[in-house]
Amino acid sequence: MDEEIPLISFGVIADVQYADTEDGYNFSKTRKRYYRTALKMLDKAIQAWNDDTIKLPQFILQLGDVIDGKNKGLQISESSLDTVLDSFSKFSGNVYHIWGNHEFYNFSREDLMQSKLFSGNDKFCFPMPGKCYYSCIPHPKIRILALDTYEISSLACTENSEGYKKACEYLIHNTNKDQNSCDGLPGLMRRYVRYNGAVSDEQLDWIQNNLEEARILEQNVVIIGHCGVLPEATDNSCLCWNSPDILQLIDEYADCVMCYFSGHDHYGGLACGKGNVLHIAFPGVLENNLDSDFGTVYVYKDRMWLQGNGRVLSLTLPLKFNLSKELHQVDE
Repeated sequence: MDEEIPLISFGVIADVQYADTEDGYNFSKTRKRYYRTALKMLDKAIQAWNDDTIKLPQFILQLGDVIDGKNKGLQISESSLDTVLDSFSKFSGNVYHIWGNHEFYNFSREDLMQSKLFSGNDKFCFPMPGKCYYSCIPHPKIRILALDTYEISSLACTENSEGYKKACEYLIHNTNKDQNSCDGLPGLMRRYVRYNGAVSDEQLDWIQNNLEEARILEQNVVIIGHCGVLPEATDNSCLCWNSPDILQLIDEYADCVMCYFSGHDHYGGLACGKGNVLHIAFPGVLENNLDSDFGTVYVYKDRMWLQGNGRVLSLTLPLKFNLSKELHQVDE
């Protein structure tokens, strides 16, 4: 696209959901899932990033659900996670993970905090103590906020915990016997299903504090969360329970927020919110057996270019704050 060399680049991928089992279907039996092929598609993405001739990506944003819930029933959760992490280990840079519902089908929060899926030990990351949400500053003019959209959840919180009790308060809106079903729920009410979750008031304060600091430092902010927050960009059934609260903060700080990247909606989606903030739900890798669904983001002095592969669309978005050519990634 451009002979100019990007100042930084990174990869984005969502919903690999690998399992060593036969192909199956989604919850509503409308779309096929290729559990073993998903690993091959992940390997294809890793190879493409390692062979990138425009600029070798410095890191990957992994948007959750690296293995499928089927692994739990097959009693192969640990080995399947090891298999996927082995594929990611072939990437030459860092991998920043967030967790989706399928992580919690397989593991407890405590187990995940002790696993290699916890990104808080990376030197560019700044996690809240005891939490799995974190900020990351890979470049002086770029800040990444990695959210925990299952901080309040009936999947991720132990019974009788405060988070579990609050999750039950959200799910009271869903009167279906199976609360993974949104049958009969109208419009935005469809988000009140068990496979979604919410962020806490404490996490909302953390988001606001980071955005305020980013505004002062003139940093371009990329926010990632497994569940989406903008209805126009993802199916209503894949929205965070308190997405309006998150979206209100994004709109308030649209002068520094570039984009919100999510997974969860395997079909994918894209829309611009207030202040030209881009919201993208990246399509799920496990539902494409023809090509690998991933994106590579190249950040130039004045713009961000997303080069899509598979079902991921390509587009260009102006930066909120220009990057100086003198500023390069730390330890590039």
